Amino acid sequence: MKLKATSPFLGVCLAVLAVAASPAYGKNRAMTAFGAFHVEFNTLSQTHYPTNPYLCLYENNGAVVNHCKYTVDLEFGLPIDTPGTKDIIVQNGWSEIDTGSEVFTCQSFAYTGSEGSSNVGTNIGFTGPTQSLTTTVSVSGGATSIQVLCNVPAGDAVANFNWNP
Repeated sequence: MKLKATSPFLGVCLAVLAVAASPAYGKNRAMTAFGAFHVEFNTLSQTHYPTNPYLCLYENNGAVVNHCKYTVDLEFGLPIDTPGTKDIIVQNGWSEIDTGSEVFTCQSFAYTGSEGSSNVGTNIGFTGPTQSLTTTVSVSGGATSIQVLCNVPAGDAVANFNWNP
């Protein structure tokens, strides 16, 4: 009889351990900017750069630093798990790694991947080094990813992202 009484207890313990070992959905994720970036080449607006920006962007402690002599539009792709409102904390660079003005903007977007439109999120504007600002975007049921687009002037940097997936 003692074995029967402890069997449900052991089952509950195993279930708790399985949940603890599984991916933590609902918790925030973090990613360095350098690990998430691509250069935006927007063919619709015919944005062209004087030189290949990949040759003058570099990494410093996870930040992507614009060492070009011109502003570069950077896209940061962030995975999501569920629909809903997504708050994305964006941290810009710190003054030791760059010589820029630290004045630039970022905006979030949500994409379904099956249509030529997106949900547009809020715009944020950096005005100095080492700031953490939050952009928010609404993700519909069909959306599979979110992006943050930043227009990063020469000498400026984007360091980190933290968001609710």
